[in-house]
Amino acid sequence: MKKTLLVIVLLLTLSLLLALPAEFTRAGNPELYKELSAKAKNNLKHLTLEQKQQYKDLLKQYPDILMNYLLAYESDSNLAEAKPEDVKSNYEMICALLNKKGLKYPVDFFLSYIAKQTVSDEPLTAYRKILLQDGLQNIINTTNTDLEMFRAVTLWCVSRIQFQQISGRDQSPLDIVQKSLIGRCEEMQILLVSACRTIGLPARPAYTPWWAHTDNNHAWTEIYLDGEWHYTGDMDMAWFPDNTWFSGLVDKTVLILADGTLTTWKDEVLIKGKYDAVINSTANYTKDRSRKVKIKVVDSNNKPIPNANVIPMVFNWGSLRSLINLTTDKNGYLEFTTGRGAFYLSVYSKEGKALVLIPSTAEKTIEKKITVTNTDFAGGWATLEYPEDSVESKTQPEEYIIAVNLEKERWQEKQKTLENEALKTKTTDDSLAIKVALACRGNYSAFWEFYKRNPNPDSNFLQFLLEGDPKLLWQANAELLEALYNNWLKLYKPEMDEEKVMSLFSPVVYYENLPQVVNYKKGKAQLYPESFCYNYPHNRDGVIKVLSRLKEKYKINAKKALSGLPPLHILVQQKNLTAVQYKIMAVCFLRANGYPSEYSRIPNLIAVFIDGDWQYVNVVKCAWEDLSQDNKTNTFQLILQIKDDKGNPIEAKEEQLTLCRYAEGAFYPLNDNFAYLGSGKYNGVFPVSDVWLQFGYRVSEKQTRVFLQPLKPKVDDTLSLEIIAEDYPFEKKEEN
Repeated sequence: MKKTLLVIVLLLTLSLLLALPAEFTRAGNPELYKELSAKAKNNLKHLTLEQKQQYKDLLKQYPDILMNYLLAYESDSNLAEAKPEDVKSNYEMICALLNKKGLKYPVDFFLSYIAKQTVSDEPLTAYRKILLQDGLQNIINTTNTDLEMFRAVTLWCVSRIQFQQISGRDQSPLDIVQKSLIGRCEEMQILLVSACRTIGLPARPAYTPWWAHTDNNHAWTEIYLDGEWHYTGDMDMAWFPDNTWFSGLVDKTVLILADGTLTTWKDEVLIKGKYDAVINSTANYTKDRSRKVKIKVVDSNNKPIPNANVIPMVFNWGSLRSLINLTTDKNGYLEFTTGRGAFYLSVYSKEGKALVLIPSTAEKTIEKKITVTNTDFAGGWATLEYPEDSVESKTQPEEYIIAVNLEKERWQEKQKTLENEALKTKTTDDSLAIKVALACRGNYSAFWEFYKRNPNPDSNFLQFLLEGDPKLLWQANAELLEALYNNWLKLYKPEMDEEKVMSLFSPVVYYENLPQVVNYKKGKAQLYPESFCYNYPHNRDGVIKVLSRLKEKYKINAKKALSGLPPLHILVQQKNLTAVQYKIMAVCFLRANGYPSEYSRIPNLIAVFIDGDWQYVNVVKCAWEDLSQDNKTNTFQLILQIKDDKGNPIEAKEEQLTLCRYAEGAFYPLNDNFAYLGSGKYNGVFPVSDVWLQFGYRVSEKQTRVFLQPLKPKVDDTLSLEIIAEDYPFEKKEEN
């Protein structure tokens, strides 16, 4: 009797904790419920039957707006990879948060910026409960204002992550706090946004795809305080919102973007996708210094062109890089807000193309009518200006600086604990294996389990693990390491250099998550299914035959495919793929058959190392891109002479000079590089195609010079070009 009473009390307590405000119920908000319910059910249609049923059970168990939102606005590929119980755990924590703090925001705003589970492309995990147990619950209990919460949560993050520039695949919040304690800017963003949302502070990811005035990009967090969006870029300097290292650089930017889901009329939505909306947040930074750019795209007969691609571009890492791909409306019109920095607009449609420079001006409105044609762009020089707004950096209070340093010491203590535990649990005295275990950080137990199953593995394999993507060691389980090793034993050759080793044995192709091992042969874990592997001759014809088998198994059909970048073990189960997923699968097929291969951003192409060189192959046509009918490589030679305006030779840096292809409005740098011959001379042999030579340099933080030159080479051409670079900034050499 007592047990029955206890169960009833527990159930009643749980029901109270999970009780939602009326605004989250079907009766209290029928229109939103109807919208989200239909979207949630539709989002499950490409999952397996088992997965569909598990998520439908959640919808039956919790028939409210919150659960429908969680399943409607999480990508179906994330749901395919995740566990339904993880979604349930996050749901319960959100309900508990509402029960404690109440609903302070409109329902759609709460859902978008507090309830949203993932931040970027990280895997979906049940992080909220664990982060609450790791100190966030105390912040909820002890802070009274949003500003206090903001300061407390940024301090909390300081002891759990340290910046390090690493690969582009995202870690989850749990990966960061439990295994790595390290991340690049996007992962610092993922942890802070996730932590803010967990304690009920609205937060969203913000980013500049590419800086305009310097090489690189950046991601950070926007926090909603006092009815406005504010930003932070350094969690150890976050006492004052909007006060970080890039505060004085915002006028140099072109676009600052943020992500949301259920947007309002106040948002300048640039793209509305299935799962998220790209919001133009530029005006939150540049304030009254923003510019409104109004574009009208017409053909040669002055007829408006609807759905034309309009791509703002800036020069970064040797090429014009796309910031975002926008489209004109039915009247050929497009309007968006930008900062004051100069940029290019690339316009593309079936009627033609255009490339237009938008200069830096103080004008509030820029109106441009752009005519697309089938003629080539004119080449030549352009000077891009980037103004600067002086911002006074605020001094952090002394007690806050002391608190930050204390959190940094705690991070160091955690780091030392990971090292000690890895050494304490070692199963060998092999110094190389110990190095790998230490590199695994909090994931050391997975490596020692692998080592236990595979004593004294090939030292070359251990070196590969050390020199490759460190996130592999932080995230891989013992089964995946074993599958990688079995693949290594099958395909590794001592004569392979590091580049080919990485392009053959990496378990990921693009930015997808690590695969799970689902294929075993004679009890051995395998990375690739046996159905991927063929005994074709290892040559160019063999590559085409492998790709032909891929074409038999999978089809490109985005409407029937999962969205995003599912990991390999999820892709294998599909029949229909997006174009990007198909290219990922093509690389996997070729790697499974011993061909070093790499993903290429050029539509339909991937790069394969064959006959001593990297070559492009078209995965849709199953044909080599740069071969003639007699199977010879079609190439041309390009010779450059680069001088300054005084005749001095220039040795350009790698990030200043590229050869690019142009496709559908975007530029795609080729894998091939120039060889520097000395005295400002360069030489390169490239596949024959219409290409663009791009050369640029930063005269200062306020000015960039860019040279663009279209080339139309023929087979066996030798083209020579002299470039005179005005105001080239030579580095001063220190005297001995």
